[in-house]
Amino acid sequence: MRAQLVEFVQQLREAGLRISVAETLDAMAAVAVVGIDPVRLRESLSATLVKDELDRATFERTFDAYFAAPATPTRPGRGRGTGPAGGESAGRGGGRAGASGATAGGKPPPDAEPSPDRHAGRSSAAPPVRPETTTSRRGRTPAERRPRAESTARESDRESKTPAHLPAAGGADRLRAARAIDPRALVRRPLAEMTPDELDAARELARELGRRFAARAGRRWRRERTGRIDVRRTIRASIGRGGAMFRLERRGRRPGRPGLVVLCDVSGSVSRATEILLSILGAADTAFRRVSRFIYVDRAVPASFEGGHVVPEGEIDLWARSDLGRVLCEVEARHAALVDRSTVLLLLGDGRNNRLAHRADALARLRHRARGVVFAVAEPRVRWNTGDSALAAYAPHCDLLLEAVSLGELLRALRAAAVR
Repeated sequence: MRAQLVEFVQQLREAGLRISVAETLDAMAAVAVVGIDPVRLRESLSATLVKDELDRATFERTFDAYFAAPATPTRPGRGRGTGPAGGESAGRGGGRAGASGATAGGKPPPDAEPSPDRHAGRSSAAPPVRPETTTSRRGRTPAERRPRAESTARESDRESKTPAHLPAAGGADRLRAARAIDPRALVRRPLAEMTPDELDAARELARELGRRFAARAGRRWRRERTGRIDVRRTIRASIGRGGAMFRLERRGRRPGRPGLVVLCDVSGSVSRATEILLSILGAADTAFRRVSRFIYVDRAVPASFEGGHVVPEGEIDLWARSDLGRVLCEVEARHAALVDRSTVLLLLGDGRNNRLAHRADALARLRHRARGVVFAVAEPRVRWNTGDSALAAYAPHCDLLLEAVSLGELLRALRAAAVR
């Protein structure tokens, strides 16, 4: 079922829906709880994957096309048989009607209980009726009308139970609610404790901080002992001395922009931090000469950041066991050309390796090739080197080891990579 859900999410992306890796994990967790009943499956996937009501029609069409049964429907009174003993026609087209107590004419009795298989086994040749179609409702059976009625009832029930502080409308109202959150508190709040509204606000704030970071990086100058006087730095240095300019700050050449290779863990415990870091980097990539993005669980996969979402450029198993040692060896073997003396390697993860081989020797060789290595640990410091954590093995080969559990700490790790 996991492979089918990943393929279904890919079809939604091709249809125009923006779905992140974290939302894909939420959908898988929801399906594991509610099961594969057609009505519950539709509702759970729409609740986790549809963020804007304008995308619901696209989701409905893609769901019906992907989860439709391969059977071909037959009309009553046509073919080689119309009843349960009608040969091949009864086995294919009339089998479902016979199982639900249909009469020989193909119409179910009024008091017959509609079969749940009728909703689960829709054919792609006869798509379900939507409000925008012109087919009359009179031609549909009670079993076909029931799922739509149940879905409408659930949506009305959800709207009536929506809290007053949460907008029941689409993405525009939710975006306005996210902007009302205090950004200063949001920068310091741990990502694992954020509500969905706070997470939306954090994504928007990350893009704004990324743009500011790129602008400041373009104005940065090296400090020199001789040369032109830097008036701004000189005045700032004199404030602590009552305005007396005892020390003149000077500036020289602009520093060269380093390259950046970022390696991010997308397993369940780190996926939020990865999404926020790549949001910052998506707006701040001009601060670096070249940016190469990789995501991993047990293997490194090149990725891009488009439309506010992480888009892998290959297959990745989100349910695999994290194996950073294997990933480091893979980067060294296949992508070593990206790591040189002008490139900084930025690692984002929790340092947990499921007691597999940590392969710190591969990180040591990458450190020898790189300009520097920064490890941003998306886990509180009190949990470092506990359980299956391998940070003690990686720490000697890192120039900087930072705690990165909030938006502000992720930005600090990116700044540290820019000045290596």
